[in-house]
Amino acid sequence: MVSKIATFRLPEQLSHEIRSRAEASGRDRTAVVIEALKQAFGFPLDESHSTTVDELQEQLNTLDKKYKQLKEQLNQLTQETQVANQSLEAIPRTLVTGTTNHHQIGDTDQAWTPPNQVTQLDLNYPIIAPDQDDSELRELATRIQQQARIFDQVLSASPDPICVLDRMGRFTYVNLAIAQLFGLSQAEILGKTVPQLNLPPEGLELFDNQREVVFATRRPLTDEISYPTLGGVRHYEYILSPILGSHNSVEAVICTARDITERKRVEESLRESEANYRHLFEYANDSIFIIDLSTSRILDANQNASRRLGYTRKELLNLKTHDIDVPIGEDRQRTIGQRMQATGSIIFEHALRRKDGSHVQVEISSRVIEYRDRLVSLSFVRDITKRKQAEERLRLLESAVFNANDAIVITEAEPIDKPGPRIVYVNQGFTRMTGYTPEEVIGKTPRFLQGPKTDRIQADKIRDTLCRWEPVRAELINYRKDGSEFWVELNIVPVVDENGEYTHWMAIERDISQRKQVETASAKREKERTTQLSQANALLQEQLAKQEQMVADLRTREERQAIALKAGNVGIWDWNLESDEFYIAPNLKTLLRYEDNEIANSKAAWLDLIHPDDRQQVENEINAHLDGSTTHYGMEHRILQKDGNIRWFLSRGVAVRDAKNNPYRLIGCSIDITEYKQMEN
Repeated sequence: MVSKIATFRLPEQLSHEIRSRAEASGRDRTAVVIEALKQAFGFPLDESHSTTVDELQEQLNTLDKKYKQLKEQLNQLTQETQVANQSLEAIPRTLVTGTTNHHQIGDTDQAWTPPNQVTQLDLNYPIIAPDQDDSELRELATRIQQQARIFDQVLSASPDPICVLDRMGRFTYVNLAIAQLFGLSQAEILGKTVPQLNLPPEGLELFDNQREVVFATRRPLTDEISYPTLGGVRHYEYILSPILGSHNSVEAVICTARDITERKRVEESLRESEANYRHLFEYANDSIFIIDLSTSRILDANQNASRRLGYTRKELLNLKTHDIDVPIGEDRQRTIGQRMQATGSIIFEHALRRKDGSHVQVEISSRVIEYRDRLVSLSFVRDITKRKQAEERLRLLESAVFNANDAIVITEAEPIDKPGPRIVYVNQGFTRMTGYTPEEVIGKTPRFLQGPKTDRIQADKIRDTLCRWEPVRAELINYRKDGSEFWVELNIVPVVDENGEYTHWMAIERDISQRKQVETASAKREKERTTQLSQANALLQEQLAKQEQMVADLRTREERQAIALKAGNVGIWDWNLESDEFYIAPNLKTLLRYEDNEIANSKAAWLDLIHPDDRQQVENEINAHLDGSTTHYGMEHRILQKDGNIRWFLSRGVAVRDAKNNPYRLIGCSIDITEYKQMEN
């Protein structure tokens, strides 16, 4: 016989029973369902007769006529029978001549899709036209009632709400699911409209309008509706399908609904997740790119990505990675690709090219993910320009510290008392100064460099200052690795972190041994000069006394000396013959109206002050004494003041000789005798 596919959605319990019978009998599930339907309708199990589509339609029309006759006879039954007949009016037409939403017989977890057009229901079993005999008519009525009860049980077992409405909007059939949804019994619903049932109007007005549309267009319609219940609002997706009569007119509309509340919740959750993701994506501090791995095209990018590269979002999404990448070597590019392929993620430093052509240093963290059914690279890009600049400054600083001539030592902040803070860093200058390598001193206290000659006063000064967390400067003797001692100048400062906490001490150490030697030698020379000057002064005083006695007969000279000494106009000078340094006492410079720094300490500067007419005689007298021709140097001569005035001086001196009687210094004094000269004249 001719067969066509009829699709039904069955309850899970019924579907499970069909599968069990199919497995037990070794048949497929469709055969089990067909056999059950044949038994329900009273058809023979063997397919002895087949019908064409035209014959089937003719048989359906005949069956419809007989049904109408049966309906008139059943109107005389009891009220209980009348309620049953109201169900019969919908169910048989729905199942025999109407149009419903179809599902493939079999598993009930297959996707549910609305029908695309109105079709007549075809059955794949023969239909036998009934005779005109009343007994056969009653038998047919009984069979139809039996079939109606079977299908009512099937539809009532469905968890989906199902109902049939006529042109007046009255319910002519409702299954148990819709009765439970409304909170009414099936009998209370049948024959009434939505307003008569006092149902919540939310969404039902639109539902009623759509029902009228289906009656007018004869086309199925799909929509969604939200219905308030005690447990909260439930969401349903429903299909309104026309039920066609014998003249191809719409006699009723069947509504099949499915609860999609959970799906709605999932969709809402997905929308929220998408919104949250988008918010994080757009407002992340890093630039974010989604790049197609097969085409290298930028599929998406956040606002920071476009802003930092100087593009609009639209411009950026029309670019590929090579449009914004700064070219790199093939070897490095190959290494990045291999790492990405092997691990699915990579972090590396790179440079990107802005729209204006400038470059920006970035750190890229990329991971391979699935995005819209394709493999993409999700890349987080961080601007590290400032970090690179800081690293470069740090590198230069480290290079300067490492290569500095001075020793630089960094220690822990504590303990300041014994054993003392431990060394955490020394530079090359420390190794050159002390002979110790970093490996030999890291973890030790700098105090191991001290020794017997280290000044304890200075060491205690350092400790006391460190206890107050203040900078300190000191000079003391330390000892090298080979045991030799050296003078070191220490400048120690505390290091503070961003929280204001003291974390380390940094000491800059300079070897001042040579300076100390110079200072010692200079002090020795100064002491020697002071001694010599004292000796010279004593000698001079002695010589002056002798001179006073020698020239006692010369009244004029005695008077001049008395006047000069009384006035105190005496200036000392000291000529170092070896270095040619000529020391002129400050009071002598003052007598000549000069500042201390205006006359150089040299013999030439001194001779320039002597009157030109006396200069040669002064040199001759000095040379005569140095040659040993005279016991001392002495003569009267003129000296020019700064303002050009002439002053008369009596200069006397004596040479200091070594063991070989060679002179190496000439020490003397000059006495201003101008007033005496004026009196003499």
